[in-house]
Amino acid sequence: MINVLSQKIGKTGFEAMAHSETLPFLYPDGVQTRQFITYDASGDNEDFSFNESWVKYIDSNGEYVIFDAMGPGCLYRQQMNAWGYVEVDGMKTSINHQLGTPRSDARIKYYFDYETEPTIDAHFDDFFRGKTPPYDSTFVYFDKQNRFSISYYPMTFAKNLKITVVPANLNFINSSHTNNYFHGPLKWFQYTYLTYPEEYNIESHSNNKKNKSTILNSWKNLGSDPKKTIADKRISEKYNIPAGESVTVLDYSGQGSVSSFKLKMKPYNQETFSKLSLKIYWDGNKKPAVDLPLCYFFGGGGVEYPAIDTIISEKILTTLFYGFDGKAGSFYSYWPMPFWESARIEITNNSHINLTSLESEVLISSEDAYRYPKEESAYFYVKQTNDHDTGNEYYSNSFEETGRGHVVGIMFYSDKYNMDGDENTYIDDSNTPQMHGDGTEDDHNQAWGGGPAIQPLWGGLINGFQGSYRIYLNDSYVFNKNIKIVHEYSNCCARNSNIPGGKTDVTVFYYKSPYGANLELTDELDIGNSSSEEGHNYKNENQTGTERITQGYDGYEQNYDHAVFNDDGRSNKGYSEFTLKINPENNGVKIRKRINRFNNGIQTAEVYIDGQKCTKPWHIVTNSQSPKSSYSPQFDGWYDSDYEVHSSYTKGKKEIRIKIKYVDYAKLGNDINEFYYWIYSYKR
Repeated sequence: MINVLSQKIGKTGFEAMAHSETLPFLYPDGVQTRQFITYDASGDNEDFSFNESWVKYIDSNGEYVIFDAMGPGCLYRQQMNAWGYVEVDGMKTSINHQLGTPRSDARIKYYFDYETEPTIDAHFDDFFRGKTPPYDSTFVYFDKQNRFSISYYPMTFAKNLKITVVPANLNFINSSHTNNYFHGPLKWFQYTYLTYPEEYNIESHSNNKKNKSTILNSWKNLGSDPKKTIADKRISEKYNIPAGESVTVLDYSGQGSVSSFKLKMKPYNQETFSKLSLKIYWDGNKKPAVDLPLCYFFGGGGVEYPAIDTIISEKILTTLFYGFDGKAGSFYSYWPMPFWESARIEITNNSHINLTSLESEVLISSEDAYRYPKEESAYFYVKQTNDHDTGNEYYSNSFEETGRGHVVGIMFYSDKYNMDGDENTYIDDSNTPQMHGDGTEDDHNQAWGGGPAIQPLWGGLINGFQGSYRIYLNDSYVFNKNIKIVHEYSNCCARNSNIPGGKTDVTVFYYKSPYGANLELTDELDIGNSSSEEGHNYKNENQTGTERITQGYDGYEQNYDHAVFNDDGRSNKGYSEFTLKINPENNGVKIRKRINRFNNGIQTAEVYIDGQKCTKPWHIVTNSQSPKSSYSPQFDGWYDSDYEVHSSYTKGKKEIRIKIKYVDYAKLGNDINEFYYWIYSYKR
């Protein structure tokens, strides 16, 4: 039996990865999903410039910092696209993926908890090829075409993790713009991590051999259930489903969890693959949690794109949690799906073909065998979203949901869609995407378009954007109020030659609480507005400036001026102090601050609540410029940053006095600025 999540403090890293049965548990209040990447904040496609995108700052050792986050936390995913390079010969460019580039001699270093000597100091090439023990090839994938590498070796950190790059020569970092395109060697990377509440007892750089072995075994046996659960009830039946008719393959009363769902159909062909529909209902709800073509639930898609549909139905897909066999006509799902009153699964034959045989098997862990407390857990949902470019849009809507939960997987199919479109995921009202990608194929763990690849947590049935998937096993996208995922319509720098018609077909797998949203806005402070400042008893010591500016947030190729606001603010090298209202029935609060990051992407402060210093600093590390700002004053400089305050500082209070005190963390001499504050209370 698994204890409730609040009793599993510290279960991160390998331990979390080895216990996928815990996926339905809601994350504690204050957990954030974040990502360090290279991206062009102005919206153009130049996601790679040295001093504007991939390097966040240069530290006191002269090393190039690419990741710097405060703990407790865990870095789960490292996607590095750093081996292929482009040579310029007049007007011609050619992609060369040979070894022996300057990257082979560069070093990458990992500093845990402010250490002066790195725990990891390895050659770039060795580390990302799994040649640096204990970071062996078990959790590392290196592309056979020498384009990219993926590491899922979790790195836990208690206080801080800083990652730096040390080039052996300037060829590693030099950039040049030829025909508005970058020809330097580093290119793109994505580092996805989670941060946790301060009471999490996380050991830095933990390494559990038993859990590693469990994970390795499940990854080597794709198609078998990876969960440690006891399925004590088996419900199986064979059905004959005439065209246009439906069957109920599960109608179960009581508490439990669907741990396995398998199907096998005859006849199996492109039409039966695409034209059956699936509905799943939990606890008597009239609206199904799953309502989509059956093939989508098991990893298919693109049924409206004839060329893709023909290819996909013949494929074999084996991921950690779902898959299908286009040769045998079989399907499997191992997502843990708890319920507390009842579960019902219906299948409808919308094809013109009579199904002579549909074999169904559902394994259930009942209440006595496995328990998910309802207040700590979530229902399993799947949502499919189709969208297309009309010529008036700049991104496709891929997923939108309200409430509390976490996204655990995505299937992405597209037609006439440019792979260079960025993913932008907005969480809990933020105007800054907490996840900003640098190309759809990179978001799906590939590079340079990608190709067919079947891996436990990611891959592509066609390539990295026409038929691809990614499972967020422990790098789930956590949301407490709402979430919106969009994918940019890109023309690869051809901003003024937009050709409409791109289509996206996105399926998102996620868990959602039965009790709705868990976050409420309780107060706001508008810096520079005298009435708002007076009403919140605002103070500012050692002020270094005031300004009123018009800026936008992260832009898009088709809309540089995205989310533009005119706002005034203040900067200081001392502190600011103010009072904000909160819900006394809170379980902690989230403070959100709008800053102007232009020429000042590193801003750090100590935080005090009613005179008590919080354990974790407010540490902002983001782009200071964008490539566009190098030759144009236009730049999307607004940035929303969130700071989580534990309930021990806020419980039972109607308001709190907040002090934000300047720290020159990176010794850059920058001040800190503030333009607007929001405060949210977590509901108990």
